This record gives sequence, structure tokens and C-alpha cells, in this order.
Amino acid sequence: MNYEKMIVNILDSFGVNRSYTGHGYVVYGLLLIIEDPERLELITKSLYLNIAKHYNTNWSCVEKNIRTIVNCVWDSHNTQLLEIIFNKSNRDKKPTNKEFLKYMYDYITYYQEDISVTDRLISVICPVSKQHCEALSTFYIRLSQMLE
Repeated sequence: MNYEKMIVNILDSFGVNRSYTGHGYVVYGLLLIIEDPERLELITKSLYLNIAKHYNTNWSCVEKNIRTIVNCVWDSHNTQLLEIIFNKSNRDKKPTNKEFLKYMYDYITYYQEDISVTDRLISVICPVSKQHCEALSTFYIRLSQMLE
């Protein structure tokens, strides 16, 4: 399974622009967490440092830029996907960086189990109408089938 493409697809579904520095940090960080889930327990002492080293920056920039991505996701209009991944209706406030990465990790690795692609819900927001787009969702499902 190509986790990187899945992560990018999810961020795209939330309308997170790839020009955000934190976009790459989130993708790389989630790949590190998938490789070793213990990194979630040491987010400041390990994960941020590993991301910072990879991108030649410091841990505080990593933390700040991931927080920016969390804000973008939380403020997105893709309420369906927010509900699926973060159970937004039962939360009063946006998740912390650690909670965000944990929810994303749980969602991504859920598909590692024996679930067929046709059972997946990939919700995509149309860039024109800013509404859920069934055609784009179908496209991403078929694309993910071809990539597996």
C-alpha cells in the first residue's frame, strides 16, 4: 500500500495546499509514525527532531507548521471526512498536533487491514463548487485501486 499517496490524498481532500511547508512535514511525519508507532509517544523528543533533520530546519518550525496544517484541516469544509477521521461533532476544540497525527495514523492504518478499496470512503471537495464531489471521489478510489 502506498501510504504517502494516501496521506497526500487525505490532505488534498481537506483542501490543504501543498505549498504549505507543513504539508511535507505531516506527510513525512506520518510515514515515520507508520514505520514506528512509538514515535507518537515521543513527538517532541523524537518525531519533530527527525522531521527537522530531514528538512534541515529546527523542531519549533516543524511544530508550528504542523499546527498550521491542523488549523487548515479543522477549518476545512469537508465535514464528512472530518467526522470520519476526527469525530468532529463530539469535539469542542481542534486537536493538538499529537492528537491530529494519532487520528490520521489510526485512519490510515485502518485500511492496512483486509478492507477492499471499494469499501473506502474518499471524500473530495470540488475546487469550483466547494462541495463534496462524487465524481472526484470515484476517480480517487479507482486511482488508489490501480496503485495497489
